[in-house]
Amino acid sequence: MLLVKLNAVSEIRRFNRFYTNVLGLLDQHILDSGYSLTEVRVLLEISKLNQCTANILVNKLKIDRSYMSRIIKHLEKNELITKIQSKEDNRINFVLITEKGTHTINILSKKSDEQMENLIEHLTEDELTKVLDAMKIIKNKFSETVNPINIRNFIKNDINNIILQHKTLYAKEYNLSPIFGDYVEKGVHEFVQNYDSEKECMLIPEMNGKAVGSIAISKFDNQTAHLRYFLLEPETRGRGLGHKLVDMALNFCRKKGYKHVFLETISCLKTARHIYASEGFKITQTHENTTWGKDILEERWDLDL
Repeated sequence: MLLVKLNAVSEIRRFNRFYTNVLGLLDQHILDSGYSLTEVRVLLEISKLNQCTANILVNKLKIDRSYMSRIIKHLEKNELITKIQSKEDNRINFVLITEKGTHTINILSKKSDEQMENLIEHLTEDELTKVLDAMKIIKNKFSETVNPINIRNFIKNDINNIILQHKTLYAKEYNLSPIFGDYVEKGVHEFVQNYDSEKECMLIPEMNGKAVGSIAISKFDNQTAHLRYFLLEPETRGRGLGHKLVDMALNFCRKKGYKHVFLETISCLKTARHIYASEGFKITQTHENTTWGKDILEERWDLDL
């Protein structure tokens, strides 16, 4: 066993050197743009966040504060970002990407895509599938050690974050209207106000001290549970966490004596729907919901325990 581990360490280090060299070649065009790789990472992160601050960037990207300050000044000087003062707290300045910054990111992203396409163009479909599967395995297995995820019961401080996550992700990824966000906000507050710890639960996956999703079971009646507020932040996806959360929620239902579980979702949530189907849920009702957005089909899924 010791010999196997030593060989594994050697092979992993060899692969790491190889892959680092590949990434260095692929990212060389970014250096040609006049911006460092770190500056591009910061700019990309700013483009993804709605209310971004220097502190958020420091914590998320693990960059020294003084270095981050210099990066922000450089990007601001080149008119790629701008700052606006918070209306609630004049000590806080939000960092926003400008139109020029968005244009720069789009150009660099396009170049990166083109280089990656050149890297894989000689692979057959079967070979490409094997490469992607291997990458997924490496990511999942190493993430369990590097970024372990703890699943805990919710606390009061989670509530606003759950609401914000739903409003932000559903608007960004599925173009849902603010009406959906208002619906979630009202429902979450009602859930918390009427919370029955004996028959209900809300689980929060946490990574590096940050809440990265949620799932809840609320009591519909003595025999029926409602699975709600199932969401995962993008950086946690692909690790089997969604299946684990749903399993935990259903096990809670069985433990508490529920005989039936239902959930409501929308047809464009392909990954979540796949998880529901794998657990035995079946679609029992569908209807259009134009108040949430264009071409939104709402679905009810049911499962007998």
